[in-house]
Amino acid sequence: MHIIKQTAIVISIEMHKIFRAGFIPISAAAFLFLLLVKHGQNWADFTNSGLMFIVALIGLVGFGALSSWVFAQEFTAQTFKDLLALPISRKTIIAGKMLAIELSELAITVLEVLLLLGTGWLWLRTPIPAGQWHLITLVVPRTFVYNVLLSLVWPFIASLTRSVLIPTALSFATMIVAVMFAGQTVGQYIPWVIPSYDLANPGFSSSIGYLLIVLIGLIGIYGTIYVWTVKDQQ
Repeated sequence: MHIIKQTAIVISIEMHKIFRAGFIPISAAAFLFLLLVKHGQNWADFTNSGLMFIVALIGLVGFGALSSWVFAQEFTAQTFKDLLALPISRKTIIAGKMLAIELSELAITVLEVLLLLGTGWLWLRTPIPAGQWHLITLVVPRTFVYNVLLSLVWPFIASLTRSVLIPTALSFATMIVAVMFAGQTVGQYIPWVIPSYDLANPGFSSSIGYLLIVLIGLIGIYGTIYVWTVKDQQ
């Protein structure tokens, strides 16, 4: 219970930082702008454009920037040592930060889906067809899980390099790779391409691809723990 309370405190603090930094409204505004620029003339085009932005742009680059910033800002703001001086274990701090990242990513995704539905109704003046709604409910939950797991590697790189620019630049590079290989069969075996491949091939299944994504997530979690608990003390 003591660990749960400490984790909840860290989550609360980190969520406050994320809201104050404006990540959620900025992500929503960027999504809305792109949606209005490339909206299409029917629900099929509108939905496909919106999902592409949610999955590839916000899911890879946006989540990458967010997760990198949450950890890197402790080094850039020179609060890392002060944070570790608190009577809270480093693993609890890491867990709280990562859970805050995931909750923020969930909030961003839900908000963008609502914007997609609301903007589509206002623009097209017709209810969303059942087929497009089914596509959203099929693709968004799956790709959200993929992108959350993939985003866990950026805190590791941010902590290792003590920089937000390097992991953010790498996350942008993953989006380029995703766009390049989303329509190719090999895409189902490249972790950062799988969310976009799933969008292009709804309902596909690849055990190897799923295992690779989980592996990336585990590397991110345990790599971050290593940097914060072992490497920093060397």
